Amino acid sequence: MKRILILILTIFSIGCTTETPKEYSLLKFVPQDAAVILQINDFESFQSELKNNQLLQSFKKPKFKQDFTAFVDYLQYIKPTSKSLLCFNELGKDSFEYTFITKTHPNLIVLDSLQKATTTNINYNDASIIKTTLGNQVNYTFYADSIFVNSSSQLLIENCIRSYKKVKIPASLKKVYTTIDESKSATLLATPKHVSPLLKHIFPNADTKFVATLGEQLALDVSILQDEISFTGIATANDSLSHALSSLKNTSPREHKIATIIPPFFESFMTITFDSYEKFQPETTNSLLDALEEVSTFSFNGSSFTGLRFISSSNEAETQLKTNSEHSTARNIKIYKNEDATLFQNHFSPFIITFDNTYYVILDEFIVFTNKNGLEDLSLLIGLYKDEQTLAYQKDYKETIENLSDESSILVFVNTDKFKKTIAESVQKSYRKEILSINIEDYPFAALQFTNEKGSDYAHVHGILKRNTAKPTENTVSQILNIVLDNPVASSPQFVKNHITKRKEIVVQDAKNVLYLISTEGKILWKKPLDGKILGAISQVDLYKNGRLQLAFTTPQSFYVLDRKGNDVKPYPTKANVTYTQAVAIFDYDKSKKYRFVFTEGNNVVMRDKQGKQVKGFKFSGSKNDFMNPPQHFRIISKDYITFQESNGKLHILSRTGKPRITVKANIQFSDNDVYIHNNLFTTSDRNGNLIQVDSKGQIAKTKLPVGENHAIDMTSRTLVSFFENKLRIKDKTVELAFGSYSKPKIFLIRNKIYVAITDTDAQKVYVYDSNAKSIPGFPAFGSSAIDLENFDKDVKLGFVTKGENNTVLVYKMN
Repeated sequence: MKRILILILTIFSIGCTTETPKEYSLLKFVPQDAAVILQINDFESFQSELKNNQLLQSFKKPKFKQDFTAFVDYLQYIKPTSKSLLCFNELGKDSFEYTFITKTHPNLIVLDSLQKATTTNINYNDASIIKTTLGNQVNYTFYADSIFVNSSSQLLIENCIRSYKKVKIPASLKKVYTTIDESKSATLLATPKHVSPLLKHIFPNADTKFVATLGEQLALDVSILQDEISFTGIATANDSLSHALSSLKNTSPREHKIATIIPPFFESFMTITFDSYEKFQPETTNSLLDALEEVSTFSFNGSSFTGLRFISSSNEAETQLKTNSEHSTARNIKIYKNEDATLFQNHFSPFIITFDNTYYVILDEFIVFTNKNGLEDLSLLIGLYKDEQTLAYQKDYKETIENLSDESSILVFVNTDKFKKTIAESVQKSYRKEILSINIEDYPFAALQFTNEKGSDYAHVHGILKRNTAKPTENTVSQILNIVLDNPVASSPQFVKNHITKRKEIVVQDAKNVLYLISTEGKILWKKPLDGKILGAISQVDLYKNGRLQLAFTTPQSFYVLDRKGNDVKPYPTKANVTYTQAVAIFDYDKSKKYRFVFTEGNNVVMRDKQGKQVKGFKFSGSKNDFMNPPQHFRIISKDYITFQESNGKLHILSRTGKPRITVKANIQFSDNDVYIHNNLFTTSDRNGNLIQVDSKGQIAKTKLPVGENHAIDMTSRTLVSFFENKLRIKDKTVELAFGSYSKPKIFLIRNKIYVAITDTDAQKVYVYDSNAKSIPGFPAFGSSAIDLENFDKDVKLGFVTKGENNTVLVYKMN
């Protein structure tokens, strides 16, 4: 149970603006002897991470979550804009209270309009405590030095008022606090001796005493991705307090190899490695263990085992133990009966105090012990070892171990599906059924590592619970992310470039006009409320010519330019004179990043430079009729052309200065499609289904397309795609699709290969074809919006993003 509690200490706690790490302004207000301090560096980001983690999504309002939420109910109305601390203290036996600490700001508390809170003031020690009653919950608040302190306990608030001006932060806490990574959304600070009672409260049927002696202080930076919960940090120990980690102080970690003998259906294992047994246990003398490098405990089929691994199969322990009497054989391997009940007892404390050593088997450099109840399973283990079917050969184990260090002082590994039963038996009876019902099939293992720094009083800590990603079959399409937004998705999600990592990220807007930037690992990086729906697609610009990209777009009311953190870039946003009716057009004539922003307001046009000043040299200011689509810029040989489509059918083809460059000989009954350059001609289509092409003299040529009114087209310089009713035509080949409501077909040219994508938004099917109108293997895939197709990460496989159901964004990989 000890190895399980080590894992629980960190992983379970996870489920439940910027300051430097050395600033202790908030720590001064932390209640004395806090068991756990959860430092939330970005409150909104942390909430999003919890909300979008696939494993946490699978919990269907569990009772333990409801109970915890009710306990901290008031916190849902607190909206911090900087670092926050959430602390838990034991007050009285088996009674815990919380304290929440953050910097105050004018909009810190936002109560729901339907919530009725009553407040009273309590004077204490020349300070004012605000008692707030909200429903059945009562909490207490006081303010000092621009700090907001809220707690479920009046006693904790009173203690804080008395002590915060003269408090001395423990040196052990300061030491680990300087190591935290505040780029993570949260960090867990824990004191094992105070955590032990908290775990006993959560797991009343478990023995939590060992946790108290594990170490002195923990600091763990938390990372919650769509398919992963992980943490990294350090644990400190104190020799004088006989912490468990202190026993490893003078040792160096070694590679863990115990998985070579553990069955794949194990329940859990803990393994300890060292370079010298004598340094691990200096008070114990036993020459049989001089060559020992790894000692482990593991269980399967309800039986417990202890495994010893020596540097080689030639060692003194093996030589002596082979002299004992043979009990039986399995697969021609001898199983021995131990004749010395005290053998190796108390040799591996504090991690293994006693172990059953009635029977054992020698397997090359391993010796595995068990009791009478494990004798049959010991034979099973021998067969699996000989057939190379143990845990070390399993693909899902290999995938998990790739995320861990090869060498570690302590490694704890848990089979999560079997571990559920252990947790269920440890918690309150009212929670057992729902814990057993959790579907954790895609998360086969949880792992925790401690890696000692020889001669030091601390160890590096790394823990991970990650979704298994078995290698997909060739020519398939695999969904890798399902990202949940706060509200229904309102735009087709698209990829944008992260100029730092050179990888792609996702931008999308929801129905409440909130813009999201999301990593392709599923993490919501930021959210920004806008004043309206974005018109058209989002563009990227480099205003400062330094390689740092900004997002540029219009809503009907405003033109925005945002940096990669979602902050406004001055002088933006700027307001429309009336209302923008088209997406902003962004021209970079000479690829010099001397941008021109062209805005359309009905029939009026204005061009501005990147400082937001009107370009006086551009003479075209509009027409008598509204414009149908955003203006477009084309460079043909050395000349620039700007096109505008009037609703009355006039096509303007202008120079950089806005003067007519080509006079089109007749009006065109425009369809809703844009103008393109196709076969070196200005090309669009009319409402009657004709392909319209204009040459350099303004002459118009018409070619009948196999389409009628309300058709859609897209094209490159050589490829023409059209869609009408249920027929998708790519060049001269036609694909008949089921009747439905389709997005406009879109051509993607990636690595000199054409892909044509179209989505049936009714049937929620995404189709992708090549230039010969052949379906790409694996399609159709589920999706309900137009897609964006890219090579969005470092491998060669393409991926795409689309809207899922209602408020979800889906990301796929093409294999």
